[in-house]
Amino acid sequence: MKSIALSGAALATVLLAGCGGPDPKEENAPKSMVDAKAEASKIERPRPGQYRQVVEITRFEMPSLPKEDSDRMAAMAKTKQETEFCLTQEESEKGFRDMFQDVGKGGECRYSRFDVGGGKVNAQLDCASVTEGTATFVLAGNVGPEGSDVTIDADLQNPSSPTGTAKIGMHMKTERLGDCADTPKVKD
Repeated sequence: MKSIALSGAALATVLLAGCGGPDPKEENAPKSMVDAKAEASKIERPRPGQYRQVVEITRFEMPSLPKEDSDRMAAMAKTKQETEFCLTQEESEKGFRDMFQDVGKGGECRYSRFDVGGGKVNAQLDCASVTEGTATFVLAGNVGPEGSDVTIDADLQNPSSPTGTAKIGMHMKTERLGDCADTPKVKD
């Protein structure tokens, strides 16, 4: 389940900013990882600069565990993490072309939906593994070159694990604060 969950985290990372969109004829067709990577290359790159990212776990349910264990894990998981980072000019120029390298490695994942356009994102990543069960990640929100506001809902099922199933929700907000303190000012 760990690598499937990491796939969702990697997918969330790619949604810092974006615009563009799919071919309307193929909008509802499943997308392979290669297709999604090609479509991600159309996303407008984020502007270089200093960013703040706030990630909050909004939902954490493990109904297969005893209630007290599930409640304790939910309390530990429902935290808010705030980080700041500097996105350099070089990193910005790479855009999102390499972000999908490890998502769904081994052919375990496929997008049933990957629509990025008009400042909105709407995607669903479906993963299946013989050893780790299945996972569905649904992403929705607003994206742009100055930041993003995205929700991610994960539904994880692994019959061979003591945790069995899990439903996890995450809210991720990223905003550009200005130029990086340790780099020259970026001109528009």
